[in-house]
Amino acid sequence: MKTLIYSILIIGFSVSLSAQESISKGASLTVNVTNIESGEGTICLGLYDSKENWLNKNIQGKTEKIQDGKCSSIFEGLTPGMYAVSIYHDKNSNQKLDTGLFGIPKEPYASSRGAKGRFGPPKWKDAVFEITEENKTIEINF
Repeated sequence: MKTLIYSILIIGFSVSLSAQESISKGASLTVNVTNIESGEGTICLGLYDSKENWLNKNIQGKTEKIQDGKCSSIFEGLTPGMYAVSIYHDKNSNQKLDTGLFGIPKEPYASSRGAKGRFGPPKWKDAVFEITEENKTIEINF
């Protein structure tokens, strides 16, 4: 009987540790970018977690190489919640979105959920999506 009780406790403890490891790692978000016009430069991605931070302060940023008109990036350690992604094709690899007159971007850009700006940048409400599971994948097309 003692052996059975110890076995149950050990199994329970092992399952508990596995669950805690999974929770501490957090969720991941894979962003697949497609329809990139050229292979020059890089794709810069920013992950945002609030309307206040949208397009001002990302919580994670990535730069990816382009291969065959596409690229992929993974954001890890995320808690369930609302997020949005903004990307741009940094054709000259200067690590900034080049703009022209009136701040209009000279380089291609896109956002999650296909959000587009009208007379300004895309809005948070149009780009936001929810992460509720451990792993989520989205696609962004230029």
